[in-house]
Amino acid sequence: MIQLTKLKSEVESAPKLIIISGGPGLSTLTLRDLDLLKRSFELVYVDIQGTNGSSYTGKKSFNEIASALAEIISKESGTKFALGHSFGGFLAAELLIQESVSGLVCISTPFTKATLNCANENYNFHKTAALIEAELDWVKKQDDSSFAKWLSEYGDLYFKSPRRKKIILNDKVSANFFKDNRSDVLGKQSMLEALKQIERKKIFIAGKDDKLLPVAVLRNDALLGKFDFSEIEDTSHFATIDQPEKIARLIELKLLRS
Repeated sequence: MIQLTKLKSEVESAPKLIIISGGPGLSTLTLRDLDLLKRSFELVYVDIQGTNGSSYTGKKSFNEIASALAEIISKESGTKFALGHSFGGFLAAELLIQESVSGLVCISTPFTKATLNCANENYNFHKTAALIEAELDWVKKQDDSSFAKWLSEYGDLYFKSPRRKKIILNDKVSANFFKDNRSDVLGKQSMLEALKQIERKKIFIAGKDDKLLPVAVLRNDALLGKFDFSEIEDTSHFATIDQPEKIARLIELKLLRS
């Protein structure tokens, strides 16, 4: 159900950065621009339930996945931080709540109902003909290929540069993971109350030009959880693809400083 891909750091005794992709159903191949962070961390990419060739073991609840992940990560030695993009931010947050890691980075994670409602409104407002066609094909086929095609057509909702869609189109996605767990994004606002009580490093990063989840609503979510909030210019929902070096420098600054 859970597959780890490790990338050795260029420095001795580096802390580990646990990296979890969004979706649900996208793989960590969508986050591999973060490979450059091996200059400061040992990277541990987490793929779950059919993504990137990991095994799909039948429908599992969010709590089951989170508990299994926390158990695996707790066995990793040394200092550990968790990073999650979008949906992956929920799982990364659970690692902090369950004390499996010492710090947290959430990128474009929609914790509140208001933020999710905003995402739905923006999706409908920005629909292109290509996105509508891809969505209809996904609804009809419900397979990995149509799922990847649908998400790749999000265009400006996801990326500043349309050419970036190839990363999603060629991703090793899991349509089953998406279908089984997409509703798990609902009702996560309570996590912010738990996070608010944790006095460890909590970083929230948002793209200033995110058309799916506007920076203003993400800032509000971050404040509710008492995150250290940063917005990155010339960046949309997939901040690590649009501005990997800026994101990497910010993570290093925030997590590694005393």
